[in-house]
Amino acid sequence: MAVTVNKAKIGVFVLGFLGVLLLVVGIVALSLFPIIMKAKIQENMVLEDGKENYEKWKETPIPVTFKVFLFNITNPEEVIAGGKPNVKDIGPFTYEQYRSKDVLSFNHTLKTVTYDDKKRYHFLPNKSAPLDSRIYNINLPLQGILMFAKKAAGSYSSSVISMLEGILFNYNEKVFYNRTAEELLFQGYHVQLIQDLTDIASAFITIPQILPNNTFGFLYGKNNSGDGIFEVFTGADDIGHYSQIYKWKNMSRIPFWNNQYCNMMNGTDGSQFPPPITKKDILYVYTPELCRSVSLEFEKDVNVKGIPAFRFVTPESLFASPLVNPDNLCYCTEPAFCELSGILDVSPCREGLKLAVTGPHFFQGHKFIKERVSGLNPSREQHETYVDIEPTTGLVLRASRKLQMNFIFKPNKDMEELKSVAMSVVPLLWVIEEAEITDEVAALFTAKVRTPVTVAKSVLTACIVLGILWIVIAGFVTIYILVKEQKTAKAVIKSKYKVVPQKPEDILKSEKAHNVNA
Repeated sequence: MAVTVNKAKIGVFVLGFLGVLLLVVGIVALSLFPIIMKAKIQENMVLEDGKENYEKWKETPIPVTFKVFLFNITNPEEVIAGGKPNVKDIGPFTYEQYRSKDVLSFNHTLKTVTYDDKKRYHFLPNKSAPLDSRIYNINLPLQGILMFAKKAAGSYSSSVISMLEGILFNYNEKVFYNRTAEELLFQGYHVQLIQDLTDIASAFITIPQILPNNTFGFLYGKNNSGDGIFEVFTGADDIGHYSQIYKWKNMSRIPFWNNQYCNMMNGTDGSQFPPPITKKDILYVYTPELCRSVSLEFEKDVNVKGIPAFRFVTPESLFASPLVNPDNLCYCTEPAFCELSGILDVSPCREGLKLAVTGPHFFQGHKFIKERVSGLNPSREQHETYVDIEPTTGLVLRASRKLQMNFIFKPNKDMEELKSVAMSVVPLLWVIEEAEITDEVAALFTAKVRTPVTVAKSVLTACIVLGILWIVIAGFVTIYILVKEQKTAKAVIKSKYKVVPQKPEDILKSEKAHNVNA
């Protein structure tokens, strides 16, 4: 059956209409897609029983590797005489860390959930240094006893400490201990001196607990425990509040620092962040080990198992001196270090024991600190903390958190062993917590999030392209039909008024007839 002009016009109109429809639908849907995506993410990520993300939030699916390096002082006698400590880190002592959250309650009015943070550790001997490695370093239990005695004795502290020296000699307690790595980590070792002094002094004054079970170990009592009770926002009313800390240990502000700004608990626990994430964002994490919130800033684009991510790192301004970053003035508790960058005195939250946190090997630390200890080699590659985050969901795909605990070592004129020591920040240990999503988690994330997003965007883009193509085709066909109709019309007009040539004999007959009539 022949295609008439009218049928062609109808076909072109339909094609053009469908093209415009596809174009409009594609543009509108593509512009609304981020809003729809955000709503879908919020629906799935809200911390409510039965939600897809809830179980993963309770049991962290990403394996965490926990590594500890203990510092060994190779020249303790020289340090006693006033020399510079020379240190060497021994390790790593590697553990597999399992994280979980025991949910205690929901507050449906505030939209918060309260949970007990739990961490379990499993030692990995094939990835570790021997646990019987001997470590020389500062005797922290002894330093705790001296600190408590000085505080309790007040103006009589000189006499009390002099008397303590004889007791310390009898118990063979010295400024530096020599212990195994196993004793200094989870196992701990019993400090008989503290127990006996507590038994004697408790008859006269109330003695606070100095050590749990009179046992010391950097990680003693930490297995199958955590950082305390947290209350965080579920994100039910605002995804921007998702996982943000509301209270820790029933406190909405911590009591350690000298103003309200520093005592604020900003951010999450670091396992996840409210989506979406942009490169301009400053992310916050509350870190109990530091007794403060820390900030993270965008550094670069990275790729984790085929998933594009943003890398955020701790900026140098975080531990900068108040001279560089005035916001840090309220963290200044040790006058000798207030003008130095790269160190945080955490003694206010360590019962007054002079402990300080720095980057590993004094990474980003002031040269004054570095010059007073030898044997350290800081580097960005090995010692920088970073977090790689998937920006659409706020999920942490890979992370490496690193910090170093130190003792602020000072001379003590009342004790023979400490009279000549030089003031320095002596490294005790440094730790790494590393995590990266597994291939299975990456594949699941790609299948559930990235692939649907890519397909949806591709389909909508194809609709826009196809709509434009159909509109262009309809336009060209319309022009072709109009041109064709115009040519046909001209031909009809020309044929209607055309003069037909006559033969010569016909012309003669016509003239004769005209003459006769005349």
